[in-house]
Amino acid sequence: MNAPRLLTDTQVREFIVNGFITLQPDVAPEVHAEVHKMLEFSFEHESWLGNNIVSRIPRMHDVLRSSVVHGAVTSIAGPDYYLHPHRAIHRNMPLEDNTLTFAADVNAPQMGKGSNSGSGWHQDAQSPLSRARHHVPRYVIGFYFPHDTPRAMGPTRMQAGSYLYAHPVEPRAVVLPEHIEAGTFMLVHFDMSHAGFPNLADAARFMVKFVFTRTRHPQTPAWDSHSNVWQRPESTIPDFDLPETWGYLWHWLRGDQGHASSPSQPSHLADLNSKDQIARLHAIYGVGDSTPLTELADLLTATAGHDKHNRALAADKDGNVLPRDAADSTARRWNERAVVMEDATYALAVVGPRAVPLLTTLLSQSDPWVQINAVFALGEIGPAARDSVADISCLLTSPLQQVVRQALDALGAIGCGLGSALPAIRDLMDGGNPTWQTAQVGRGWTGEDQVQVNAMFTLLNAVNTGENLAEIESILTDFGITSSNGYVSAVAAEALVRIGSVTSQSAAIQYLSDRRWDESLRTTQKPF
Repeated sequence: MNAPRLLTDTQVREFIVNGFITLQPDVAPEVHAEVHKMLEFSFEHESWLGNNIVSRIPRMHDVLRSSVVHGAVTSIAGPDYYLHPHRAIHRNMPLEDNTLTFAADVNAPQMGKGSNSGSGWHQDAQSPLSRARHHVPRYVIGFYFPHDTPRAMGPTRMQAGSYLYAHPVEPRAVVLPEHIEAGTFMLVHFDMSHAGFPNLADAARFMVKFVFTRTRHPQTPAWDSHSNVWQRPESTIPDFDLPETWGYLWHWLRGDQGHASSPSQPSHLADLNSKDQIARLHAIYGVGDSTPLTELADLLTATAGHDKHNRALAADKDGNVLPRDAADSTARRWNERAVVMEDATYALAVVGPRAVPLLTTLLSQSDPWVQINAVFALGEIGPAARDSVADISCLLTSPLQQVVRQALDALGAIGCGLGSALPAIRDLMDGGNPTWQTAQVGRGWTGEDQVQVNAMFTLLNAVNTGENLAEIESILTDFGITSSNGYVSAVAAEALVRIGSVTSQSAAIQYLSDRRWDESLRTTQKPF
């Protein structure tokens, strides 16, 4: 890595209110030209490489490791961030009729034949299967444009500030750039509502998507900070004002205890789960010391008994159930894209350490959806919820992979004191639960696949504390890097590198050496 060029207070404030920041990596223009050329070659002469694209075109690491990109990701996701194994190449092909015109906020316009950029407004799904939607930046996306992309070529468009929405809504604060310079890298909150746009030019438009994950709860500002005061930046794009919400996120990123100051207005709990996104955010982040926790708990437990831990599945025209979520994107229930929790749950997370005892008692509720929400909130509270780790660990023996997946993510977010969870994590990696072997999506991923992915991320985060490293290394070498699931083994290898012992480094090097890819080979043109 190059020395990071960290963001300023103003840039972090802009990321919070707008949900993205635009960067120009400090690398030579020839790097972007080479990447663009190789993307064109790969699509024309090779198969769709998906997650392997960076191994095929390693010059993209020059961009990812540049001072500007590395510094921006460090500033938002922390110095211990991890480049997620998931990548996606978005190719936007020219539209057959380039005389058509489209409004910037149009939903699902026609795209050129062969395009794989979704033109409908959407918030991204996780991969391989779902994880929760977080208001805080636990996951961030990088959109990399290797060549000049004028508006006519169909740049990615976004709804500023929409990462806080529970679901895509009527477009507002739409950002559709007039021109994107070659090499531009947009750092975007994972849950931003965005969409492709028709390509009216005569050449394909490429964009490569990366995902970065936070592995440690923030303790201090990770950017070049000179002020602890939240203030709305001049370059705010949204037409709404969310001082409590944005202030909370600012203080969370700073690692401030107590987070945002007391709300400026009373919380209206009746607006929780409202379809009015601004009203619900005021309600969530308007909670304060005077908010009775029992009222929030009652709202959460009232969701029990409605089977919300199970997916609502789509069906074909003959009524046959498909491994795909039903079309209703506004329902608060489990799904295999990204799970939106109850607003009372987000509010309990905002309350912070004071809510830990109550949330811990909710883990023993019989309804799985209540358990999923309660454990999510404990994870959002972070290390201050350390006393709940033993109770969360008990959920790892649940027969429901949904509960186990969320419990693992919560343990990873807490990140410390995980010794009591390690025996259960070892058992999960040993596999064998017959009810978790069914493919959950058309791509074939099973519930057990995602359980084991989440387990590896939990261990990756746990490495930061230096606790139980011998036991963690044993699980990683026995089950992680030997897994046939590429996501599992990739995260396991990274965790072994970060442990840094002679044996862990040796295991990681052997794993990576065995999978070395010679990117200089070009199919039958240059096969050996």
